[in-house]
Amino acid sequence: MNTVTCTTPDGKTRYYLADEQGVPVPEVKDYLKFLDNQGKARNTLRLSCYQLQNYYRFLEEAGKDYREVTIDDIAMFMAWLRNPDLLKKVVPLRFEPARKEQTINENIDKVISFYDYLVRRGGFENRLSAKLVKFVTHPQRNYKGFLYGIAENRPSRSSILKMPVPQREIRRIKKEEAVALLGECTNLRDYFLLYLLFETGMRIGEALSLWLEDFDLDGLKISITDRGELENLAEIKTVHSSRKLDCTQELADLFMGYVCEVHTCDLNTNHVFLKLRGKNAGKPMDYTDVDNLFRTLRRKTGIQITPHVFRHTSLSLLYADGWAPELLRIRAGHKNIYTTINTYIHPTEEELTAAFNKAAPHLSRPDLGRKEGDA
Repeated sequence: MNTVTCTTPDGKTRYYLADEQGVPVPEVKDYLKFLDNQGKARNTLRLSCYQLQNYYRFLEEAGKDYREVTIDDIAMFMAWLRNPDLLKKVVPLRFEPARKEQTINENIDKVISFYDYLVRRGGFENRLSAKLVKFVTHPQRNYKGFLYGIAENRPSRSSILKMPVPQREIRRIKKEEAVALLGECTNLRDYFLLYLLFETGMRIGEALSLWLEDFDLDGLKISITDRGELENLAEIKTVHSSRKLDCTQELADLFMGYVCEVHTCDLNTNHVFLKLRGKNAGKPMDYTDVDNLFRTLRRKTGIQITPHVFRHTSLSLLYADGWAPELLRIRAGHKNIYTTINTYIHPTEEELTAAFNKAAPHLSRPDLGRKEGDA
């Protein structure tokens, strides 16, 4: 089973799962079409196809038919995702999980969604998805939390097969690291791109989707606009990601300097970020160009940087400066405020220590200040 990339008659990049003869797997093709019709982003469609590719490769190795699997089979699939040699009876000398816990949980959720679709469209008897999902209601509290009035107290779906995900500290760069990275940029385009990601916290796909008219220099705002999939395969993540971002005068000045230098009269494109050299000079910058840029920056500086580290750093700095969760949600382009809270609102060890030291005088033993003989 392999994921195949294809181009639709209207020029969009799409994906399907094919067997060894290159024939599309019909039920997976229908499911991906169902997601596509809902307006899911191209990256979501690609990831869904790869996740179901994993599942069908497991079924092939296990000799299982997708219509007859049980809960135990899905549990075995979860173990297989951690160790793809599981069914080959191979015992490694040193075991390193092939995938992280969060990645495995997302793959299981996709399989459940796939079976849920098959049941709901009719003609499919295996109600596996209903057996694998429980509904969790958050307990009522006798106080109003800081999400009161923002998040509704509704039951949520949760898989009964879920690996515990260890808390990992998400990297943020320090100011001196940002300065070092900017200092290694060899052209104004790269400098402007890094500065843009750091200041706005936008996703790299959103940056590559920017058009010249998205910059309001008088109002100091940048529009993130849903234009679907563009020729460089960039697109905003979801329909909820469209928004306007405030920016500084410094960023607006950088934009103008970059446009004057790169967007010469002989270019006929609305895309902000362009390829600078080679036969494709003047074409929109794409994800491969970004990967090459950040690989070079990591090699030159030794800083483990990705576009998303800039996003995380920017939004975390705003939170540290006192931004309310709802404001962060809007700037991040999240539909659900829980995504914002779980991803960006977590203090560093230094912040926890500073907060404790501030509160420490109130936590000292009550009897320390008493004199002998006091009642």
